[in-house]
Amino acid sequence: MPMPAVRIATWNAEWAAPDSSRGQMMRDALRMLMADVLCVTEGSVDLLPTSGHVITSSPDYGYAAAPQRRKVLLWSREPWKNVDGVGSAGLPGGRFVAGTTASAHGPFRVYGVCIPWKDAHVRTGRRDRLPWQDHLAYLSALPVVLNDRGANWCVCLGDFNQRVPGYRAPAQVKTALTDAFAGWQVVTGGRIPPLGEMAIDHIACRPEGEVVQVFARSRFASDGTRLSDHFGVVADLLPPARPAIAGKQGPVHDSA
Repeated sequence: MPMPAVRIATWNAEWAAPDSSRGQMMRDALRMLMADVLCVTEGSVDLLPTSGHVITSSPDYGYAAAPQRRKVLLWSREPWKNVDGVGSAGLPGGRFVAGTTASAHGPFRVYGVCIPWKDAHVRTGRRDRLPWQDHLAYLSALPVVLNDRGANWCVCLGDFNQRVPGYRAPAQVKTALTDAFAGWQVVTGGRIPPLGEMAIDHIACRPEGEVVQVFARSRFASDGTRLSDHFGVVADLLPPARPAIAGKQGPVHDSA
């Protein structure tokens, strides 16, 4: 029997309060994605499906925020191991979490990111940055922390705060994103069906596998209520085939 695809999804919840009507609709929309792994940025644990397992970035990203809010949350159907909520001192804080989870194809490493937008701490927050400064600092430090921890397949997803291919951003900023993800397959580039829009929330994997489908979920609910200022992005992916052990056939499963 063919192995099932792994459904990976990401959505920026624009700080929807879980006890608000928008938050309740956002929670339903996230559940209906039917993801195996889900990254929610600018959200809280109470927005995530009640089944499954959650890891989050550290709470301090330099702005005053309600205690339950996190810049990055990762949810998986399966438990997490080797959790890292910091990455490195070079990353602007509170915007990274990583863990290893399981799938029918074996364990894989997942990195959740919220790359700072161009005006992070420029006119708000600490007000001690220039435009794009934290964005570039994050991209400079990111390749060092994208350590696969022995996994055969890695996924990085979340709010990249750039379109792929980039436009409007300065050339230096676009190049920094390309360099940070050298060797990765960004599967969410270009205009994403059925909306026909370009995302700033992305899903990337390494090494490249098979992209079964990529699609977007509207930022609006069926009744016209705006769920978020971002739309959701979903990818059904098959990791590259893993070599069989001599004398055996079929996929090999490592212990997580």
